[in-house]
Amino acid sequence: MQAMKKKTCMTLNSAAETIAYNQDLLTEILLRLPTKSLIKFKCVSKQWLFIISDPDFCLSHTRHHHSNGFLSPTALLLKGDCYTPPSEFAIVPLKHYSKVPFFHYIIDPDIKILQSCNGLLICESSRRSYLICNPTTKSFWRLHPPSNSYYNFLSKFCVNLAFDPLRSPHYKIICIWENSREPYKFNLDVFSSETDSWSISIITFEVDEEEAIDFQDGVFCNGRIHWCGYGNETLYFDVENESLKTMPMTLPTRMDAPEECRYFGESRGVLYLAVTYCMAVCLEFDVFEMARDYSQWNWKKRLNLGDAMKVFPELELGCVEYCPGFSGVCFIRSEKEEEPKVVLWADGKIICFDFNEGAWKKLYDLGPGFKIGSLYLGEDDHLHYEKFHAYQYFENLSCL
Repeated sequence: MQAMKKKTCMTLNSAAETIAYNQDLLTEILLRLPTKSLIKFKCVSKQWLFIISDPDFCLSHTRHHHSNGFLSPTALLLKGDCYTPPSEFAIVPLKHYSKVPFFHYIIDPDIKILQSCNGLLICESSRRSYLICNPTTKSFWRLHPPSNSYYNFLSKFCVNLAFDPLRSPHYKIICIWENSREPYKFNLDVFSSETDSWSISIITFEVDEEEAIDFQDGVFCNGRIHWCGYGNETLYFDVENESLKTMPMTLPTRMDAPEECRYFGESRGVLYLAVTYCMAVCLEFDVFEMARDYSQWNWKKRLNLGDAMKVFPELELGCVEYCPGFSGVCFIRSEKEEEPKVVLWADGKIICFDFNEGAWKKLYDLGPGFKIGSLYLGEDDHLHYEKFHAYQYFENLSCL
């Protein structure tokens, strides 16, 4: 028996030595491990640190973990508008619990998330600069607006991030700015991480006052940055070809009430739009899906939070006039699903409507009595006054 144990140990040691001295074999094994494990395994040896830190390995690892040409989010970052400090947000896990100290490695006091894009975040700093961050690797890079006389406090400008590691390890920052002396006339600048330089005013364009395009919250999908419009049409920017094109925003149906908010997003190459309405008590909202050829918006369903309250009686929605108690609508889809889930914050809980099953589900609950968003409320504040934005978080090793 002792001889058999000794032989087994010798065999295992021999196999371990074979792997340790064969860097190609070790690399193939590491490529198949989860991102979180690789972060910890950097401490195993200098060899492992060298392999895992190599930009080519980081890119190969990210590409190895895609599904049908898309990455899947690990979590949602839920950020409140009214009461939470700029750097504070709730983490809603989608795959496994992942507590990430997102900004502890950045010395700036106030960091505001502007956009999440396939593993990278672009954030605005109180120091009038922008930070491109990978929270998984705790790395960031500071970007200042280009040296241009128009970039002053009289100009308003918006930045958007375009990054698809399945196509390229490089990212681009699209900046749209409007000078106060020339309202509705915009310039578009592009920063490329590949060249580490700005291309200034590659496009100049005008927007009709009635079209009202929101350049703040761009959505990156299919290699393009899309912006939500409130008129008959809006714009999107083809990043590779550096061209600006139009897209319809006319909706096929709507409720007989003023719009309160539009939630514009995407999931696995499809654009979605959710529209809420301004009424004393309104628990309904419409969901639309953009055609693949960008020809029109198709009405998908009118969702009623009253139905969700029947499934989850603990939800207290519609108890404050003109504050329905839900916000932060976003769209996610797993690798095997054909239809999306519509995720939202509702009375401090995270619920979703699953189009595959046609049912309301509870996506995440921190526990009895605890409500996301309640931590910073004052005595006279109501939780339903808070409005949330949701950002998808992708856990990967993408390099800056």
